[in-house]
Amino acid sequence: MSNEITDHSKAPKLSHKRLTSLDGLRGIAVLSVVAFHTLRVTGHESLFGHVLNRVQESAWAGVDLFFVLSGFLITGILLDTRTSPSYFKTFFIRRFFRIFPLYYAVLAIAIVAVPSMVGPSHLPDLYPRLLENQGWLWTYTANYLQATGAHTLPGFGHFWSLAIEEQFYWFWPAVVYFASRRKLFAICVAVCLFSPLLRLILIEFGGVREWAIRQYTFTRCDALLAGALAAVLLREPELLRKFRRAFAVAIGFSLAALTAIAVRNHYVPYEATETVVLGYSCLGVLFAALVHRLATRGGRTAQLLSSSSLRWFGRYSYGIYLFHWPIAQAYRAALEPKLARTFGAHFYSAEFAYVIVTCVSAVVAFVSWHAFEVRFIQLKEYFTYSRPERSEKPSAVSLETKLPQLTGVNS
Repeated sequence: MSNEITDHSKAPKLSHKRLTSLDGLRGIAVLSVVAFHTLRVTGHESLFGHVLNRVQESAWAGVDLFFVLSGFLITGILLDTRTSPSYFKTFFIRRFFRIFPLYYAVLAIAIVAVPSMVGPSHLPDLYPRLLENQGWLWTYTANYLQATGAHTLPGFGHFWSLAIEEQFYWFWPAVVYFASRRKLFAICVAVCLFSPLLRLILIEFGGVREWAIRQYTFTRCDALLAGALAAVLLREPELLRKFRRAFAVAIGFSLAALTAIAVRNHYVPYEATETVVLGYSCLGVLFAALVHRLATRGGRTAQLLSSSSLRWFGRYSYGIYLFHWPIAQAYRAALEPKLARTFGAHFYSAEFAYVIVTCVSAVVAFVSWHAFEVRFIQLKEYFTYSRPERSEKPSAVSLETKLPQLTGVNS
């Protein structure tokens, strides 16, 4: 068999239901991120409070799920369009219209408009630090500043993951363009295998803190490439059959390793050395396996993830992700103290914060999408991938046309 899928009839068939399940998975990812930033229970020793804390302490993995989905979807688009003469131009223009308008509109409002309207003396205490470090946000390099410590970008610290994804777009299209699918498979596997060793070396011998490891692109790209690997395997089922035993071992090892980390630490903290060195990779493997399974088999899990509510959150996940942290901080500063005084010590602020922040973020994201973002997204239709003089051998599915709403944070 050749390096490409030569018989289109043998290519995996993706149903609409299975594709919408990925949209629902993105909804879970963004709800998890909001939970991580809001659902911390303090002052309650009940079993319910402990359970919520364990949920919150593990919910950071929603960002890793975003990374895997991004790698899968973007690599699928690139693989299915790389024979187009306008491959690079069209890809970057379409990403521009999806990502930049809202991103830079939020920065313009927060960094330019708000200080001008309220005046420097009326800004919150940490606001000057945000203005001082704003250059990192404008250039999509915030993750490297964040690596130096928390609270360097008050209200916008969560933009570190957007910076990683954008930097991924800077180089990955060229890699996909020049590498065959089999070489791309080898690159993804090599990076995924080497990343834990790199993180261990940086921590043990380079003096790099676990917090910084979480923020650097070169120490987190294995999650993106785990998703990319799933996209390659979707189009090269022979590789999946050939290395099926190795993939099964990787999945089993990842489950065992994460279980051991959870038992050792009582949960899976995102800054624990075990999680940083090995846990990130294990999550990437498991999330990539889940994404691949949903894209090819579906089943009851796909049906659950295809629920209209989860798909709704998945559709507006980009806006929810951008807005939720400033909204959460505003809630904590302005509303939570008043509610605590009104309802007393038994007020369950964490649960209430999660509901309020989720609802307000969702409403703002909904309005933003329909009043602002969609105007730019419609412009993508003027920049389509032109047909090549000779087409590449058939692939499993064109994700660019099949998954317009599944790209959330990254498309």
